[in-house]
Amino acid sequence: MTTDTNGTIIRQAREEDREALIKLIVHGFAEVTVHRWREQRYGVIGGRSWAEWKADDMRTIDIEHVVIAESEGRPVGFATFHVNHATGIGTVGNNAVLPAFRGHGIGGRLHARVLQLIAAAGMDFAQVSTGLEDCYKPARRMYERQGFEPLNRSIVYMMKLSERGK
Repeated sequence: MTTDTNGTIIRQAREEDREALIKLIVHGFAEVTVHRWREQRYGVIGGRSWAEWKADDMRTIDIEHVVIAESEGRPVGFATFHVNHATGIGTVGNNAVLPAFRGHGIGGRLHARVLQLIAAAGMDFAQVSTGLEDCYKPARRMYERQGFEPLNRSIVYMMKLSERGK
């Protein structure tokens, strides 16, 4: 556990944090416009909103693969990770910091801790992916400050099959 000068601590998440983490992931990603665009264009997918899918990410993740930033006793950010022993690659997963707490280095501290845990698990490499839209610029800057290098650029295409051939 580490504490910064503002009293924000970075610690391992615990099972009792799970409900707060569910709220954090939904709130932290609410301004990611690509998800709103997708729902506006295609509606809900699988009968559930994007926010419900993101909440499920936090409901099902191994809590040992989540670190949390806490300020004055409440969670204000988190980062998740996965390790793949077959490839030796650790992956930084979902991560967010509440808007009021951004710009104070909390995201960087969360990622530094995740990278320590990935290395401690014996991984040779770490990877992270993010979008190319403007709303992801702060994330891309942070990843590059952490030492990540862009490997490839990608684009996701989607079509509604009932509209195919129109």
